[in-house]
Amino acid sequence: MKALTFAVRNSKEILREPLNLALGIGFPVVVLLLLSMIQANIPVELFAIDNLIPGIAVFGLAFISTFSGMLIATDRGTSFLMRLFTTPLTASDYIMGYTLPLLPMAVLQIVISYIAAFFLGLAINLNVLVSIVVLIPAAIM
Repeated sequence: MKALTFAVRNSKEILREPLNLALGIGFPVVVLLLLSMIQANIPVELFAIDNLIPGIAVFGLAFISTFSGMLIATDRGTSFLMRLFTTPLTASDYIMGYTLPLLPMAVLQIVISYIAAFFLGLAINLNVLVSIVVLIPAAIM
């Protein structure tokens, strides 16, 4: 219950900065579009969409982990984290409080990236489903 309350507070903090939210979700799509345009102008299959999208999705998760670090650093810089240490939250409450609000953002980022890849010519097959299933636990970590 305590972790959920802390997660709601962190969700509000994330939603207060829509630019970070838009960059976190949209940046992998921008990278995917740029690399697809480069692929269209070179003769070698260097940036084939089948091979590119799983890496772009993982790159997006790395961007979210950076965003999480910025959230913790902001809390530390404003001394909010020091005030949290005086509360009866356990270590797992802290971790869940920072993880739960970013999890929907990570899943949304994966879904939007794959939808953009489908529009760029990604064929729906078993490999796509397996890569999405593998990315969901990676988003939790």
